[in-house]
Amino acid sequence: MVGGIKRAANGVIDHYLAVCLFLSLFTMTIIGVGSIVIVGQLGLVLCVAGFLQKSAKADLRVLCPLLIYHIISLISGYAAFHRLVPGYPATQSVFSVIYLLMACLSQQDLLLLRRLCVAWAGVIAAIGIGQFAFYAVAQNAKRLGGILGNPNALGIFMVISWFALLSCGSQEEETEGPWLSLLLRMEPLLLIAAALALSLGSFLSMAAGIFILFVSKMRSASFTEALLYLCRILARASLGVGTGILLYLTATRTSAPWLCVPMLLYTTALMLCWKRFLRFLLAYNWVSVTITLAGLLVAAAAIAVRPSSIATFAERLAMMRNGLGYIAANPILGVGPYKWRELNLADADKFFNTSHIHNMFIHVGAELGLAAMVMLALVTVRCFRKKTASGQLAQCTAFLFHNLIDTSFFYTGITSLMLMTASEPAKGGKEIPQVVLRLLLCAFALMFAYNLYLLSN
Repeated sequence: MVGGIKRAANGVIDHYLAVCLFLSLFTMTIIGVGSIVIVGQLGLVLCVAGFLQKSAKADLRVLCPLLIYHIISLISGYAAFHRLVPGYPATQSVFSVIYLLMACLSQQDLLLLRRLCVAWAGVIAAIGIGQFAFYAVAQNAKRLGGILGNPNALGIFMVISWFALLSCGSQEEETEGPWLSLLLRMEPLLLIAAALALSLGSFLSMAAGIFILFVSKMRSASFTEALLYLCRILARASLGVGTGILLYLTATRTSAPWLCVPMLLYTTALMLCWKRFLRFLLAYNWVSVTITLAGLLVAAAAIAVRPSSIATFAERLAMMRNGLGYIAANPILGVGPYKWRELNLADADKFFNTSHIHNMFIHVGAELGLAAMVMLALVTVRCFRKKTASGQLAQCTAFLFHNLIDTSFFYTGITSLMLMTASEPAKGGKEIPQVVLRLLLCAFALMFAYNLYLLSN
């Protein structure tokens, strides 16, 4: 036993930077849109960890726009409030620090980090499903927000994690390796939790990502092979999401919510038999096609359970139109961080009662100006132009699509998850000398420390 503990400790030491990044994700997942105090302290710890690195290899076409985006954010806040604002321009600075630290990781450590992130998502899903069942028995079940505290946020978190799982599976050296075996058993949990969140925006984002997987497969296989691959992916998603929808309907639309308990037993059996189910799909193509067609009923059930989603979408379009008006009136530095909600309360338009416009680019353009919006657009374009694995490209697509209709970019845990599971800074990157790396990390550390000082006075 002592020998096992020593080996585990040595493993942590060998991969301490990947472990530090994972632990930061663990914390940021819990704090929602971000606590300046917690993110500031995490940022300082990450800067110290990165300061010990000798060099990094980063894609400058991602890093430079990110750095410029942070600088513009600070300038916009200063112009609006005549002081440096310890708000989301400061908390989002941790994204650049994470990217710099990932640029120091080897391919082996990047894969380890991705696996750890997916495993954490599986734990969140399991806790959320248990929480939902508990409230169902107490006859107080509702859409699952879980640890993230918001159903829409939880939904896209699960979707991104699912695509990351698919990416992990494609990179396993051994098809039956221990990591893949563990993660595959978590796959139905991710899909069930996504279903319990009942976020139609997340479902649409999942569909967009699956379409990218199909297109990517067509480039390396015949149309028939790509179509069968698509059916297998859809069959996996349909069974998992369908189980979640049944669990939701059992809890909220019947007079016997205690039936959630047998559904939990079924979920456990599904986890244990999931690898056998995947082999079954590979052996019998007609089963994949049949379950895929049945998935249409799952989609119809999801829409029927949330008939208000159409009205919600129309409201979001109105919100975006409102934001475009502020961009036209304040194109240079925007209205300033946190100012849009305050201005929306006073303007002639409808008050939308939310802190963020449900479109990442429009919100950034309205509060920080067109230049900041362009920087985000450059990062996005570069991510899609890089030759990445299809699973990672599907993640980027799902995340982008969701941020065109929702606010997941402003959740530090969700954006950090995207960075840690989908980005590969070294691919197409250039060496960053140790002195430059340390100067950048020192600048970010000073910013985090200054924000903590402001909050303490």
